[in-house]
Amino acid sequence: CGGESHLHGQEDLPRPSISAEPGSVIPLGSLVTFVCRGPVGVHTFRLERGWTYNDTEDVSQAGPSESEARFRMDSVREGNAGLYRCIYYKPPKWSEQSAYLELRVKGGDVTWAL
Repeated sequence: CGGESHLHGQEDLPRPSISAEPGSVIPLGSLVTFVCRGPVGVHTFRLERGWTYNDTEDVSQAGPSESEARFRMDSVREGNAGLYRCIYYKPPKWSEQSAYLELRVKGGDVTWAL
């Protein structure tokens, strides 16, 4: 008898990745862009933070086997510091979540974290 991983004859979706540009420590009032990546064929990317999330269907091809979506935050505030992660929808199902990325906000001589 085979393993449980192919229970329904569908391979599991690869786990998405998350990164932040220009980095994960951002000066107060500056711009940050979260980049979520997954396989080709993704319909929707979702950026999650706690119980809140943003969805986008603006998915672009990042390479022959990769797609990505960008979530831009124009003016980062103290309240934006925290843990973010990505998830995506590739019909007919949602992927598992990415690892967490911690965004830190730096203002004067203070850095806000969690």
